[in-house]
Amino acid sequence: MNISKPSAVVIATVAIGGCAETPLADADYGNSFRQLVQAQTLDAVAASNPPEFAPEMTDAARLENALDIYRKDVAKGNTEVKRPIVFEVGTN
Repeated sequence: MNISKPSAVVIATVAIGGCAETPLADADYGNSFRQLVQAQTLDAVAASNPPEFAPEMTDAARLENALDIYRKDVAKGNTEVKRPIVFEVGTN
């Protein structure tokens, strides 16, 4: 196999570049996600040490409101396909 000198230099440069240190962007990987989770956690102590059982009582109006909001985003019923599905066999 004949490799010209410029091609050999390019291949060697790419190979050496692959062994470079981790870029600065990777050093910060995942920090924004951890900050987001921390900002959305209401009680950090409860999150790190959760109770064994769920609460037995709660506010019914609050639960009903949460269910209404959750169900509002769900599609209502089945939707019909507007165009018929056609299967073609062979080439014409």
